[in-house]
Amino acid sequence: MSIKNKYYTVMIVPEKTSDVRRLVVPAWILRTGAIVIAFVALLGAVMFFDYWSVMGQISENKQLNIENRRLRQQVQIFKNKVATIETTVDRVKTFATRLKVITNIEDRDGLLQSLNNGNLPDAATNIGGFKALSTAKPNSGPAPTASQVPAPPAQADATKPITTSQAELPSSSLPEDALLQRDYAELDTKLAGLNQNSLYVEQMLQDLCELLADQRAFLAALPTLKPVIGYYTSGFGVRHSPLGDGRVKMHEGMDIANREGTPVRAPADGIVIFAGIKSGYGNTLIIDHGYGLETWYGHTRRILVSKGQRVKKGDNIALLGNTGRSTGPHLHYEVRVHGTPIDPLSYILEDT
Repeated sequence: MSIKNKYYTVMIVPEKTSDVRRLVVPAWILRTGAIVIAFVALLGAVMFFDYWSVMGQISENKQLNIENRRLRQQVQIFKNKVATIETTVDRVKTFATRLKVITNIEDRDGLLQSLNNGNLPDAATNIGGFKALSTAKPNSGPAPTASQVPAPPAQADATKPITTSQAELPSSSLPEDALLQRDYAELDTKLAGLNQNSLYVEQMLQDLCELLADQRAFLAALPTLKPVIGYYTSGFGVRHSPLGDGRVKMHEGMDIANREGTPVRAPADGIVIFAGIKSGYGNTLIIDHGYGLETWYGHTRRILVSKGQRVKKGDNIALLGNTGRSTGPHLHYEVRVHGTPIDPLSYILEDT
């Protein structure tokens, strides 16, 4: 049976003397000291690793703060660029709206009706006085009011705060990550609004492009060119029959006299829908210009185009003649809107 030592003897032997010193230490003191030393060593090791970890986090936080400040600067640069683009889009949108107001040409039926005021003039006097040419302008309708111009979509408020608490705090009191998050949120809102505005402007410009293309076709369809060189002998309106029978009747076109064989020109773009002989008209040509507009050419000597052929403004389409019920070489020229004859002088702008 082993007996535990209650004391330990520590002998101290000097180097230069023979006196040996003995120090008796109770065992419990040594055991307690060893435990205390081990605990202090363990505590020191834990504190060292914790200090090392804290220093590492501090260094990492410093790097993150630097990175956050750099990112905030980049976000601010992007916000400035987005603001510049927004200003440009607003200018384009304003310009497109002005163009849409200027090119208000939807009321074409009203335009065509305004060219024929319903009063029947005297054919004998309605041969030289041109009517106000402003009535033939396609944009003569009243300009649309502000309520008629399509309203732009509601713009996103890029300065609207994401949260009330962030808006109430000054920037200096917010941490870097919160400032960066707020800036990114504002940038995202600006980009969303910019995207919505750009889509609106794109649609407006696309509509305007289609409108102008259609307007170009509409203007090309207006018979503004005098169909043949010559002088007017009878205008549109009521007249006594030139055949000497004494009857008063409606002259549904105008007569332009010249030598036989004088070229007859197309006054506008269109498609030939009739080329042949009509009773009273002789050799007759009819051109469909679209939008309900047709032009008729009677008493021609020879027709130079065929049915279904597409003609351009100024193309030679026939030769002036004296066929049908005619008292001399001339061209009988009519303009019809949806089948109703109207005064050709309402359209002729180029009297050459």
